[in-house]
Amino acid sequence: MKTRLENFILSLKFIEAKALVDGLNKDEFEDYILELCYKSESIIYYSFVLDLLKNRETAFLHYIASIILSHPLCHLEGAYQAAFYHAKKAIDCDEDDIGLKEYLLFFNAIPDKLLSDREAKILAEKVLKIKPDSEVAKKHR
Repeated sequence: MKTRLENFILSLKFIEAKALVDGLNKDEFEDYILELCYKSESIIYYSFVLDLLKNRETAFLHYIASIILSHPLCHLEGAYQAAFYHAKKAIDCDEDDIGLKEYLLFFNAIPDKLLSDREAKILAEKVLKIKPDSEVAKKHR
């Protein structure tokens, strides 16, 4: 499965690649795409996710775009800023997803500190009201 997906994406056959990922659950897709990104460090996989976003904007796809940029491709100039953009867009798409809000707190912990301490504290308090046991949010009180 991964080999076919990788080949389709690398050869820019995004329609065929989309047909493959449509059969995957979210965890499988996230695992596959991140594995490919870590292995290659190629931005082409981000382009594939952007193509998916073009067809249907979802919180999950913005999250995947953000994860790709903030982890395997974080060494690229501007990657954290673009990742932060996608993380915020993910929350815009699904304001009730506490996991996305916890993930956004990551951007307060990086050296660029794209999420200010004040914003992180406010966000952490919102998370803790809904999920009092959130270890991530407790670190940002």
